[in-house]
Amino acid sequence: MHLYKETNRFQCSSHAGRPCIVIEQMRIDQRGNISPDPTKIDYLTEDGDVVSRLDEGLFLVLISQEELLLTH
Repeated sequence: MHLYKETNRFQCSSHAGRPCIVIEQMRIDQRGNISPDPTKIDYLTEDGDVVSRLDEGLFLVLISQEELLLTH
């Protein structure tokens, strides 16, 4: 099992206007050191849905294919 550290939260909304928080997490080692490898970054919603970051302002909820736009 991997260990993770929350590194950022993004306020987003769907095209329908539904607000959502996307959480950025980075894998850490047993000592708590963050991996410098960008492929070790994971995104998920507060509800636990896995999210992919498409670009600087757009996320995609993988299970529903719903796009989430960054609202700052």
